[in-house]
Amino acid sequence: MSDTQAVWERIEAWYAAHGASHLLHPGASEEAMAEAEQQLAMTFPRELRESLRRHDGSTAGGWRGGDLLSLEGIQSERQIWMDLLQGGDFDDNQDHNEHSGQVQPGWWNAGWIPLHADGGGNGYVIDTTPGQAGQVGQVLFMDHEVGPSEVMFSSLGSYLEDVLGELSSGEWVYSGEYDSLISRDELEEA
Repeated sequence: MSDTQAVWERIEAWYAAHGASHLLHPGASEEAMAEAEQQLAMTFPRELRESLRRHDGSTAGGWRGGDLLSLEGIQSERQIWMDLLQGGDFDDNQDHNEHSGQVQPGWWNAGWIPLHADGGGNGYVIDTTPGQAGQVGQVLFMDHEVGPSEVMFSSLGSYLEDVLGELSSGEWVYSGEYDSLISRDELEEA
């Protein structure tokens, strides 16, 4: 069993224990993944394929801080960013992260695969074309107002471990009233 599958088993156990399994979509088929890769003109990293095989995203609000993107969501989010990139919207930000080494300079990179969306233009992305000091599959946070972060996680597996840690610690809880995950802080304010 791979590390990705092992962490997914623990995440699924948390969802099941909290009556929230229905928030995770069934897995994507090999054919659907191949079609998405063809439409995006890119190859998904092995960890992402394993994750999508397990769960093709989540329902709206069914993931920490928003939505775990499905194949359809990945394609839609990426198209928005690519349209902005190709339209010249980021031309003034070509030197963003230029001193990083781990991340290629720029506001958006065609080698990024959206993984998560918060509904406000922000979310985690998988970097398939890192800088010289980076590694393929590292995970960044893309904030539409301040640009991409430095590397947040070395891999999708470590991102999933972080999600599991926040679920297990009670930072995120399932709300039956909203049928979604909400932060403990939001729950206390409600």
